[in-house]
Amino acid sequence: MSKTQTTALLHFGALPIMALALTGCPSRSSEATVDSAAKAKEAESPQAPANAVWTDDIDAAFKTASETGKPVFIDFTGSDWCYWCKLAENNIFSTPDWKAFAADVVCLKVDFPQGNRPDVFTMKKRQQLADEFNVQGYPTLVLATAGRKEIARFMAGRKGAAEFISEVRKKMPTALPR
Repeated sequence: MSKTQTTALLHFGALPIMALALTGCPSRSSEATVDSAAKAKEAESPQAPANAVWTDDIDAAFKTASETGKPVFIDFTGSDWCYWCKLAENNIFSTPDWKAFAADVVCLKVDFPQGNRPDVFTMKKRQQLADEFNVQGYPTLVLATAGRKEIARFMAGRKGAAEFISEVRKKMPTALPR
């Protein structure tokens, strides 16, 4: 072996081996720990609807609304970065009052997070719906028909659940239970 080949082997062959020796390869147990930590974080991720009353499946939400005759309540949100979105989640959408009210509507959460973003296809569908409803900022709270026609928009601000739900009920079609 020539001196050049030996030098190249030391630089290019030994360097990765030394790096592995210094840092180590992830063991199965550390992979499992990382994997379970990722799953736990995913479970508490803002992308996932906060509770069982919400769906993030746009097509399923409008299909359910069509089948049940209920309007769709859409929360266009930036769940992990938008102050007002977080306030609405805490003061309204995570309350027992909202969970009870949700039986009268189909709740659709359309999230635009900065972290933990879903795949490009999902984000494109969300953006198309946001464009369809002319969303200019977050949160944008819309009551819509199953045919994707806007009934009303709402501001959550610092309202509590009871006050907010009362405003939504006033705009709901009269054929629905109140």
